[in-house]
Amino acid sequence: MAAVNPAYKGQLLTDVCNTIRPKVIVAEANVAERLNDSEHELVLDPSELCELVASIDELDPPAKPSDTHCLLMTSGTTGPSKASITTHAYVCNLAAWLVDGCGLNCDDVFLADMPWFHLSAFAPAVQMMRVGGKVAVRAAPALTEYWPTAQALGVTFAIAPGTVAQFLQSQPRSGAEREHSIRFMLCAPLPPDPACFVERFGLDGLCTAYGSTEANLVLVSTLSAPPRPGSCGQARLGFEVRIVDDQDCQVPRGEVGELIARADARWVQSQGYWGDPEATIRTARNGWIHTGDALRVDEDGHYFFHDRYKDVLRRRGENISSCEVEREVLAYPGVSEVACVAQPGEYGGDDEVKVFVVPVGHTEMDFAALLKFLTDRMTYFMVPRFFEVIDELPKTPTQRVQKYLLRARGNGPTTWDRKAEGYRVTRTGLERTHRDQPAHSRDCR
Repeated sequence: MAAVNPAYKGQLLTDVCNTIRPKVIVAEANVAERLNDSEHELVLDPSELCELVASIDELDPPAKPSDTHCLLMTSGTTGPSKASITTHAYVCNLAAWLVDGCGLNCDDVFLADMPWFHLSAFAPAVQMMRVGGKVAVRAAPALTEYWPTAQALGVTFAIAPGTVAQFLQSQPRSGAEREHSIRFMLCAPLPPDPACFVERFGLDGLCTAYGSTEANLVLVSTLSAPPRPGSCGQARLGFEVRIVDDQDCQVPRGEVGELIARADARWVQSQGYWGDPEATIRTARNGWIHTGDALRVDEDGHYFFHDRYKDVLRRRGENISSCEVEREVLAYPGVSEVACVAQPGEYGGDDEVKVFVVPVGHTEMDFAALLKFLTDRMTYFMVPRFFEVIDELPKTPTQRVQKYLLRARGNGPTTWDRKAEGYRVTRTGLERTHRDQPAHSRDCR
């Protein structure tokens, strides 16, 4: 089975179908219409599948832990999605730590408002079946009515991606935000101030986790061992993790490198990419799953996400974390969301730093004022050169920003260039020189 985003259409849907090569497609009528140009042996309505499943008493032969449960499409954050081969053992293992580490039990109700083609929905649901709890299913988060919805459904446990947690904190305080039954939430990443989040919304606690489609969840925190602010947990029992350089040699604690992971048990990590042996070898080289993420670990074993390796910029001999740039831009009033990417320099070599900004409402961005704000707060070589307003950031269905699409946009008439505007950032601060060319309008909406 391969779970695919029902919003896919056109070439993207064709590419996914060509990757998976399904024998049977189960799709509602409005989605099935998009498959007319594709050749498939059989297309079923979901009701037909339900009838078929109801006629089966039990699997013969029964499924083994090593059997393939499903193909999971990778997030597509850094490029086209691949189909990761996922076993029954993987699915059962992924969220098992919620039972022991967070006390998930038969009295709990899990709010499944993430897409069901993503592990964030169906892996915790598997654990609810394990303990005899309940699952409250919604098509998407009811953000403006989040707390009343949770109360009406009797929810005790929910998952809040970073964008959801950020939205909840940005709303005006109300009585409803503490009149609910949720006792704990999984936030990945954590809010900037976890203790403040817990206190404001009347929770027992927060937990967090880090993983990938290929690696499984390899870093976690629990209610009894809460996460350190800014961290994404500690190494999960049953997994070995390392921070390594580009030669797979372990780096000293505190230094940034790529996180790689391997499991003690068999079958609980990806078994490769369907139909893509070359990509499988690259990801699982030397017997370790390579996440492509840059992290560091402190002396107490808490891991901190630094960046995607493809999102690490190189400027004047210095590595720049796009996450750190984004954090500073988000601190500026009137900024709702931001994404930092590398823009190739005019003469090759060093990257130029570019940020795409989503303003709050119809706020007109004063990029000169934003530049001054950032110069006062940031190391000089990290200050962005290029700024651009964008209506919304391109995201995967799980709300991860697709930065490769932003990088592909390049610069255009709505890009604000501080160098062209006559600004220079030095070690001592911001200087105004002259304009190299006519300035682009600041009103880029």
